[in-house]
Amino acid sequence: MIDAISFDQNRIKYLDQRFLPLKETYVDTNDYLSAIEAIKTLAVRGAPLIGIVAGYTVVLAVQNYEGKKKDFKAYFTKIIAEVEASRPTAVNLFYATARMKAVFNNHFENSQLPEFNELILKEARAIHEKEIQNCEDMARFGVEQIKKDLGHILAERKLNVLTHCNTGTLATGGLGTALGVIKKAYQEGLINCVYTAESRPLLQGLRLTAWELEQEQIPFFSHADSSSGILMQRGKVDFAIVGADRIAANGDTANKIGTFNHAVLCHEHGLPFYIAAPLSTIDTTIPDGTHIPIEERNGDELRSIYGRQVATASTPVVNYAFDMTPAKFIRGIITETAALSADYVQAINSAFESSNSATVGSSC
Repeated sequence: MIDAISFDQNRIKYLDQRFLPLKETYVDTNDYLSAIEAIKTLAVRGAPLIGIVAGYTVVLAVQNYEGKKKDFKAYFTKIIAEVEASRPTAVNLFYATARMKAVFNNHFENSQLPEFNELILKEARAIHEKEIQNCEDMARFGVEQIKKDLGHILAERKLNVLTHCNTGTLATGGLGTALGVIKKAYQEGLINCVYTAESRPLLQGLRLTAWELEQEQIPFFSHADSSSGILMQRGKVDFAIVGADRIAANGDTANKIGTFNHAVLCHEHGLPFYIAAPLSTIDTTIPDGTHIPIEERNGDELRSIYGRQVATASTPVVNYAFDMTPAKFIRGIITETAALSADYVQAINSAFESSNSATVGSSC
């Protein structure tokens, strides 16, 4: 498996995704500010992986603290704020920092600093391990849903699937969310070919998903984002599946810019459009997608391609990193507990209730 992230000996090691697929560069650091910069610059990206790195970033900061215990609370608060300011849209980051804060609130008062360091590290590793397991569970539920919805086609032939951005090991540290479902479906003989949209402006589909598919030896075509319509029009696509950076309580979903376009085209052509994401990506504190903060990034990302300028510096651009797909365009949301559909408000509530019950049961 691709080694996207690891933590050992008080150091974080990650594969710098900005240079793929032309160069595999690993960064090894014990500097929490460098880890924050990796999140900001998309050296590491993908909602679940951002959550994992956020947890380990807090660990680095805590383990490098050399002051007195009485001054630690202010330091810890500052670290959490810096991590949370790195990316605004991916809720997994805030899920990770919330777990770090819970450890502080529950244990710091009655712990010595070395003991607290171990508790923080244990929690970060638990986040990492849970995301890996989530991927396996999502893949299983995703394949079941594909068989259920597209069994009539599978009775005659294998399926062609469209995906967007990168949702594999590079985005999760595990098998992947949407790409994990695709990988498992291919292993079970359900997939003929994957169509991976380039995902401008940073080309995560063309650079990263294509690279992962090559590593897995899964047949694929890369294509321009704007060509998904003609692919569907000509019967080249049977369904689409993508990941998510934040899902509202009603199922509205924020994902890499261009996702909404694919969803509308699937709807127009009567094709299933799925989201695959862990429950940690669902933000039940917001009622719908209009409340999801959408990150706007530097316009130079659009004015240049892979470091080469293709427009003048004075060219005005709009560079949203994400868009929002209304729930009505989504056939199913595949999580680690079930494939959700129909009334997403009820389905999401039931999924969280089921997850909480399982957690309580496993700890008894």
